[in-house]
Amino acid sequence: MNSRTQSGFCVWLVAGMCVSAIASSASAQIFQHGYGTNAPEVAFDIRDLYDCSYASVGFRTLIGGPSGIHAVKYDSDGFVLWSKQYTLTQGNSAGYTLDEGRDLSLLLGCESAFGGAASGKLIVRISPAGIPIWGTLVQGTPFANSIAPAAGTLGVSVREVTNQRVVSVNRQTAAFGVSRAGILTVQTGAGALIVERGYVPPGATPAELDFAEIREARLPAGTTDLLIVGNMFDTQVNKYGAFAMRTDAVGNIIWAREYLHPTAGVSITADGFALDGTGDIIFSGRRGAAVPGQISPTNLIVSRVDHVTGAQVWARDVDGFTNGYQAVTFTPNRTALIAGRTSTGAAAIINSASLIEFSNAGVFLQQERYGPLVPGFTVRGEAVTNWRPWGGYALAGYSDDFGLGSSDIYLVKTYTDLTSGCREQKVTPIVQNVVLQVRTPALQVPQLDNWASIVVPSNDVPLLTKEPCFTKRCIGDLNGDGLVDDDDFVIFAFAYDQLLCPTFPALYGCCPADLNGDGVVDDADFVLFSPAYDALVCP
Repeated sequence: MNSRTQSGFCVWLVAGMCVSAIASSASAQIFQHGYGTNAPEVAFDIRDLYDCSYASVGFRTLIGGPSGIHAVKYDSDGFVLWSKQYTLTQGNSAGYTLDEGRDLSLLLGCESAFGGAASGKLIVRISPAGIPIWGTLVQGTPFANSIAPAAGTLGVSVREVTNQRVVSVNRQTAAFGVSRAGILTVQTGAGALIVERGYVPPGATPAELDFAEIREARLPAGTTDLLIVGNMFDTQVNKYGAFAMRTDAVGNIIWAREYLHPTAGVSITADGFALDGTGDIIFSGRRGAAVPGQISPTNLIVSRVDHVTGAQVWARDVDGFTNGYQAVTFTPNRTALIAGRTSTGAAAIINSASLIEFSNAGVFLQQERYGPLVPGFTVRGEAVTNWRPWGGYALAGYSDDFGLGSSDIYLVKTYTDLTSGCREQKVTPIVQNVVLQVRTPALQVPQLDNWASIVVPSNDVPLLTKEPCFTKRCIGDLNGDGLVDDDDFVIFAFAYDQLLCPTFPALYGCCPADLNGDGVVDDADFVLFSPAYDALVCP
C-alpha cells in the first residue's frame, strides 16, 4: 500500500475528524507511580502542559518545620524533570491549583501564613523550569477550617484568562459581619492588582460563602466573563447549598444562584467544575449531613448548570464517592471526569483513589478504584487532567502505601477506559436523579484593595520513585483506548500529511505520531504504525 496515498485519502475524506482527533491522541503508556521523601508530600492539582509534560502542585511538610508549596514537573512517562519547594519564613504554605500561561509559565494558587489573617492567599508565577517570576499576597484567610473536616481548606483557585489577566478566588473568614465571604481577585500578567472584590452572603453570622474554583466563560465568542463555583451556608434552612455565579471581567454579578438539596438535613457543595462543549458548568461537590463550619464528606453530587441563566439542567446523587476539590475535567469524549476517593468496608475500611465518569447528559458511564485495595492505607485522588496530546487521563493525589514517607504523591495514568494496568477495580455506584432547589441570594459586593508583592524563594527537592505497575508504550495506539484501529489511523494520517513536528502547535509542542522520535512523521513512522494497525490489539 502506498502510504502517502493513504494519508491523502484520509485528509480529504475526514479532514474535520483529523483536526478534532489529533488533540486527544495518546502514547498509551500507563502506570501507577509514587513519589516522595522521608517527609510527607501531597499533590492537590495536576495539569497537562504544552510541551507534552505535566505538572502537579501540593505541599511538602518539612521535618521539624512548617509545610511548604511543592511543585513537580514530569515527562510523559511520569519521570521527574524537576521538583521544587517554595518556602516562606513564617508558618505553613501549600499549593492548591495550577494553570499554564500563554507564555508557558505556570501559575500556582497557594495559601501562606506569611500574609497573616488578612492576606493569606498567595499567587505565584514560575518559569517552565520552576523558577519564581513573581508572587503576590491577596485578600483571604490562610488555613482556616473548611466545611470538610478531612481537608484544611478550599484553598485558592487560579486561572489565566484573556489578555493574560490572572484571576483567582478564595474566601475570607470573620469579615463583613459574616462567618465567611467569597473573594475574587483580578491581576495583570505581571501580578499587579486590577480589581479585588468581596461577596457577602445574606443572613449575617453564621452565614458563609466559600469560593472554590474560577474559570473564564467560553460563550458567547469573545466574552471575558468569569464563572465561579463554591458553597454557602443558608441561615434560613440551616444547611449548605452549592453556589455558582457568572460575573463580567471585573466581578460585576450577571447572575448568582444557590442550589439546595431537596432532602431535609442534607447539605451539598460545589467544589470544582468544568465547562462542556456548550459552555455549561458541570460541577461536582460533597453531599452529607452538616452543621455550621462542617459537612460530612462521604457522598457526591454532580450537576450541570446553564451558563446563561444559572438554571439546573440535571443533577445526580452518587453514593460512596468523595470528590477532590477542583477535581473535574471535561474530556475530548465529551464526558465529565471527576477524581476523588471511595471508602468501602466497615470493620476494615479500604480507602482507594478513584475516577468516575458521566456523560454530558448526566448518565453514569464508568468508575475505577486505584491503590493497594486492602485495609490500612490512606489513598486519595485529588485531581485529574486530560492527557493531551497522548490520550487517556492522569490522576494525582496521595497515598501512604509506597514507604517513601508518611504520605507520598500518587500518580495514575490511565487508558480512556480508566484502566492503568494493576491495583484497580471497576465500581458501579448507586446513582439517583435529584432536582435541586434553585434560589437567587442577595449578595453584597464591597470593593477591596489588599495585596502586596512578595519574593518567593525556592529550592530543589529530589524525589524517590516507586512503580507498582508500568506498561510500555503500545506503538500506534494514539488515542489511548488500548487498540490500534481506524481512530488511530485518522490521527496518524493527519500527522503524516503535516510531516513536520509539532503537527498541531496551537494545542501542544510535541508530535505523538513521531513513533521513532526523529522529529518528523514520515515513511519510517508508517513502517512502525502499519504492523500495529494490522494487529489491532495492543500487546
